Amino acid sequence: MNKKPVAIVLGGTIPHAELLNNLKKRGYYTILIDYFESPPAVNNADLHIKESTLDYNQVLQTAKNYKAKLVISTCIDQAGVSACYVAEKLNLPAPYSYETALKVTNKTLMKKIMSEHNLPTSKFCVVSEYNKLNEVSLKLPVVVKPADSNSSKGVRRADNEAEFRMFLKQALQLSRNKKAIVEEFVVGEEIGVDCFIGIDDVHIIMMHRKRKPMKNNKDVLYSIGSISPPEISKTAERKLLEIVKKIASVFKLKNTPLLLQTIVNGDNVYIIEFSPRIGGGLNFRKIKLFTGFDIIDAAVDSYLGRPVTPVYTHPDFFFSENHIYALPGIFSHVEGYKSLLENSVIEEIHFNKNKGMQLTEDMSSSNRVGSFIVKSDTLDELRRRIRNAIDMIEVYDVTGQALMKKGIYLDLLF
Repeated sequence: MNKKPVAIVLGGTIPHAELLNNLKKRGYYTILIDYFESPPAVNNADLHIKESTLDYNQVLQTAKNYKAKLVISTCIDQAGVSACYVAEKLNLPAPYSYETALKVTNKTLMKKIMSEHNLPTSKFCVVSEYNKLNEVSLKLPVVVKPADSNSSKGVRRADNEAEFRMFLKQALQLSRNKKAIVEEFVVGEEIGVDCFIGIDDVHIIMMHRKRKPMKNNKDVLYSIGSISPPEISKTAERKLLEIVKKIASVFKLKNTPLLLQTIVNGDNVYIIEFSPRIGGGLNFRKIKLFTGFDIIDAAVDSYLGRPVTPVYTHPDFFFSENHIYALPGIFSHVEGYKSLLENSVIEEIHFNKNKGMQLTEDMSSSNRVGSFIVKSDTLDELRRRIRNAIDMIEVYDVTGQALMKKGIYLDLLF
């Protein structure tokens, strides 16, 4: 019989594989809750329970059954709400209240609070019924997205009335609360900002610029990767720091990671959205590899109420995360990456899919096969290494057919 304290992790993503390892080192018996049969983190847990992380009452009952001492999700918005809900019901540790969790994950409420406190964001409206779309008075182009999505699924740019009607209908269908956010498209670079809010101060640990292909695939706003550090003005950097401070104050956040998604155009900064969590994908690895800060470890301390004093450096070289997408099929394996690792063309590669998982046409973050990290002292060499990796790597389905979507990486202009 297990005599260790039980920690339940909500969601089996790549960052949560590292989270499970961290919890084991701390002496916990780890239980992973994820509705997929074989999520990326499944082998890192002592036990996998196949259920939805979004079913608050089911997660609560599981926590009761196993007498959990910790329920945690460090990089998934809606699962974080479940964790805070259960923590409040069972008097378990959490970084912030269930009420706060709702405010920072409900994009409708978040946008409203940002507007009330003059936090810079694009003009927006909330639509709950398709037949009310004529009430939308925003200028095209607009971005349409489900009000409660976990990933980039359903986030689309509409340039005309026909696209707007189509994308709004899809967003409402994808939303669990049947609401969509429509916001005016802001021109500029999309900059992700990984922060840590301390007890009395805030820290911008790392920034990256999202790399996106030319607008295609029915205008899905997906990312093919990122590059760090981004080229932004000192004025924009100062504004970002002030924005982080104000978010911490308005939403009463302390001792927690914070992920900011912004648009930067010259000295102007606009908030797309934010969340008091770790970024998805390989953000946790880039932060650890290139700044020295273990943000997974800090996130666990945040949940346990242990004050964190971030220690980190800002690198003087370039590094890039690059996502692997594939055509629809049943995933088998990836080839070509081992020699890239051996020859230090790429630093690391991590996979989101296990053999037998379904690959769909969807180009959202939830449908990536995996991602790899590249670093170099110059942008030219970084481009060369990325191109070499893309040429060498291939994704195969269970019939042996090559599936990798290589055409989306043609533009390496960064």
